[in-house]
Amino acid sequence: MIYIINANKLPTRDIVGLLIKHQQMNNNLLLKNGSKIAIIGGGPGGSFFAHFASRYAKEAGIDVSIKIFDKKSFCQRGPRGCNMCAGVISENLFNSLEEEGINIADFCVQRKIEGYCFQAQDESVVLHHPIPGHIPKIVTVFRGNGPLQSEHEGNVSFDDYLLNHVKEQGVEIISDMVKDFRLAVRKEEPVKVICGERNSGYEFEADLVVGAFGVNTGMMEKVANMGFGYRPPKTVRTCQCEIILNREYIEETFGNNVFVFALGKSELKFASITPKADYVTVNLVGRKDLTRNNLVDFLNHPTVKKLMPVKWRIPNSFCMCISKIPVTYAKHPYADRFVVLGDASISRSYKSGIESAFNMAKMSAYTAFKNGVSAKSFMDGYFKPAKKLLARDNFYGIMMLKINDYISSNRQLVNRQVKLVKSTDDVKTASQINEILWNMLTGNVPYKEIFVKALNLRLISKTLPFNPLSWIRKKSGNYSNVN
Repeated sequence: MIYIINANKLPTRDIVGLLIKHQQMNNNLLLKNGSKIAIIGGGPGGSFFAHFASRYAKEAGIDVSIKIFDKKSFCQRGPRGCNMCAGVISENLFNSLEEEGINIADFCVQRKIEGYCFQAQDESVVLHHPIPGHIPKIVTVFRGNGPLQSEHEGNVSFDDYLLNHVKEQGVEIISDMVKDFRLAVRKEEPVKVICGERNSGYEFEADLVVGAFGVNTGMMEKVANMGFGYRPPKTVRTCQCEIILNREYIEETFGNNVFVFALGKSELKFASITPKADYVTVNLVGRKDLTRNNLVDFLNHPTVKKLMPVKWRIPNSFCMCISKIPVTYAKHPYADRFVVLGDASISRSYKSGIESAFNMAKMSAYTAFKNGVSAKSFMDGYFKPAKKLLARDNFYGIMMLKINDYISSNRQLVNRQVKLVKSTDDVKTASQINEILWNMLTGNVPYKEIFVKALNLRLISKTLPFNPLSWIRKKSGNYSNVN
């Protein structure tokens, strides 16, 4: 166990004893009264770290200064305030936020999601929560203050709401960009953070710097060139846009369901339309980098056009972005007095990015206050457990996505799967497929758990065009005849 020292509350003899223990435990650096924490990035990862840092500092009885640096203003509409995300808050995250006393304000919630509609070229089916009668706590939000053409009043930004939450906890929000920072040569020295524009730059010393800058800034490359071993995750460019529709039309056509598509398009790994209040968010993830052409091609697909109003055409101008998401995890995202979290570090593959940021912020903040801020502390208390929690599970996620790719690419298999879920003759199979698809789409359970359930031989025999049980029996019979 490593201690956080608050000299005001301990006798001198105890302080000496703790210092000896400190020296014996790999000289881990500790946060103490007056320590300064600089967080680069005001998205959810940065806000979550600030939230947990405030909590753990209070529990330890120490007073620390926490500053979040971000030039972007989430109060603005359109690209200037957007954080390039579909904006679906999963049930797991919703519950975790409530447990932390972070209750998403009603003005942030665009729509409460009740189900997912699995839309193939010929068939569709609405998936429901595996527990009958359970109403899921899934909501959609705008990360910024909505699309450029939005007509709502006030600020509906989810990211800004989180910043205001930590601001109430005493965290200072600095509307400046961090241009660079220099790690100290000696452990006991602080990190120098360089902020501001060219003509108004200034330096700020911090006892801990937290990298919550994501994968869509140039900071990853700067950190990679610092020489302590950081290697950014591999990324792929996704495509997203906001389509304005009549509120009544959204209610009638999409309702409270996120639409997920299996259109047999080999270039797409995932395609969805998420209903908001007056908009729907189109989100495309490809096997390789996507472009605006992929978005146009998707919107012009007959199955998608059927969901749009009669005579609807792609607008000449609409909010659209090409953003990167990680498809691997980073290497060595920590150093003495520095730690990276969120997408630029490690997260769940293709799913639940905000939830991953929440969990990693909690783990890294806990490590900083309970174990120290040395590289070894972050390796043992944060990154190794994070890899165990996420990286290993991502292997099963990749396997499940490959299975999904195979089924989605085959029109016959997709239709067969949809019909099985809709069937009232085989309730058991319908329930099994519904549960697997629901958990894949919502991220409610680990990929490994989904993978194990998907390998059920009886289920495979129902969904595939051949019967694996008969095949196994036949092979077993052949071996018996040989013997």
